[in-house]
Amino acid sequence: MVDKSQIKGPSGFIQLSNDLLVVDYGKIYHADGSQIGFLFEDGLLEGYGAPLGQWDGLKTIEELPDTFFRGIDSYGLQLEIPGPDHGPIGGMKYNNAVDLFVLFGRIATPDHKLVGRMTDDGTIYLRDPRFPNVMRKMDENSQLATLFQGTKSNGQAWRHEYQRQLHKPDKSFWENEIIRYFEDWDRVAVPQKKYVIDTMKMFACSGLLSVVRKSEGTAALGNVRHGASGVTGVRTGKVTLDREEFEREVQYYKKFGALMAVPSPCKPYIEVRINLVVAHEYGHQLEFCLTQATQDRITDIYQKRLTSCNRIHPIPEEAGTASELIQPAQVDDRVFVSGYARSSMHEYWAECVASFAVKESRDMLKNIDPEMHEILGDVIMQPEKVMSTLEGKRENMLNLQTSLRVGGELEDSELFKQ
Repeated sequence: MVDKSQIKGPSGFIQLSNDLLVVDYGKIYHADGSQIGFLFEDGLLEGYGAPLGQWDGLKTIEELPDTFFRGIDSYGLQLEIPGPDHGPIGGMKYNNAVDLFVLFGRIATPDHKLVGRMTDDGTIYLRDPRFPNVMRKMDENSQLATLFQGTKSNGQAWRHEYQRQLHKPDKSFWENEIIRYFEDWDRVAVPQKKYVIDTMKMFACSGLLSVVRKSEGTAALGNVRHGASGVTGVRTGKVTLDREEFEREVQYYKKFGALMAVPSPCKPYIEVRINLVVAHEYGHQLEFCLTQATQDRITDIYQKRLTSCNRIHPIPEEAGTASELIQPAQVDDRVFVSGYARSSMHEYWAECVASFAVKESRDMLKNIDPEMHEILGDVIMQPEKVMSTLEGKRENMLNLQTSLRVGGELEDSELFKQ
């Protein structure tokens, strides 16, 4: 039994033959002020007394002759029950895990929360909790595994199934996306897989990895002797990581964590290093998914930090490097999150993306560079502010995140805890 005290139902009016009943947050009132029933967002009702009627259990509003509701749902969005379109009736399992119900096309959770609608041809529209007046149409980029069993609106028995291409049903969405992004997955050892999961899970859980992978490419291992193939700042698509450097990076991460201080050839200076090569190279791919305005803002932030760094931590002439060098006692007072981030705007962005990947370095980025921490937070949680509309990147991200929330994969409050 659902605890109605925890449910904020719709508000408006029920037309019941010649009677007009007030509905306030789900509670149905008689003209004399007494509560005579309860209406849930999905169109199910409880009846306590006349003129509504009294019965055990729940009925759909469609079961009451000449009855309809007009008002708003708990989001404040206009709601009509029954609506103009009558869809299927039955049970739905979404993302192989979440049980939903479909009543005349209305998709709802077990506690009667309206989350979307379904048509007789299997098309699904889901409500975005961040934009409640938007119903996002699911497609091959956003829809998770779906199994519906029930009847179409004409009463015909119907079983409808959708599976994501190349996804393994025994693994979560984010696990599948990491496997698809890292092409050599079956060729790397367990400790290396753990490193990739630890450092890429946030991007996979948020849906960002999927959007970038489809737009820019994947990652693979090779022998390029430079960390990754291609020229930074030039669109190269797939990232090829040097195998030896990747294996060395895994060991650094295991021993020192995300950040470490390394000695500089120019003593007594040191340089802060980020041991997150996969996330760093992914950052170069992600750069091409940003709006030009966001890229310009990042460039401005970088230039201001470079000017400040040149004043506070000037590089000795004999150093022969473009990295930020500091005294050991200046680690907490450095200008850039890593020494290498100083070398160019593109490397600055990639190093910030890498540092955002895990909590240890993400917290450090927030202290050292709050502006970049804010931008990256927007990339994950408010993509409409920073992501490009080209090739549908922004829309794909918003649609996928809506789907992941319904599918139980994305919990906003938990995302930044990992």
